[in-house]
Amino acid sequence: MHWLKPFGHAQGKRKPIPLAPPRGAGYNSPVPPVSQTIRVKVLFFGRLKEFAGRAEDSIEFADATTIEQLFSLYAARHPELAKFRSSVVASRNQEFAPWDTPLRSGDEVAFLPPVSGG
Repeated sequence: MHWLKPFGHAQGKRKPIPLAPPRGAGYNSPVPPVSQTIRVKVLFFGRLKEFAGRAEDSIEFADATTIEQLFSLYAARHPELAKFRSSVVASRNQEFAPWDTPLRSGDEVAFLPPVSGG
């Protein structure tokens, strides 16, 4: 008579072996979350390209950045740009866009200075 049952067996059926630890209250992931970054192409037109020192740039930064935050980043590097903020128009992917428009990886952002003409 066998009165001992093999380890891991219940009534002759095997218990599944968990492949991953359970996720629930109190579970701490061993890997911290990674911040996502995005890359956008930035174009400067008119006098803005003189102040930025280039007509085109590519930049990588934290996700969820808006056009306003992107312009502020360049204005911090090139203070002359900040003087034009109130009259600059922005576009995203060749369409005029409000300053609070969120950016996504692969976007093309252009800053256009005021123009005069008639």
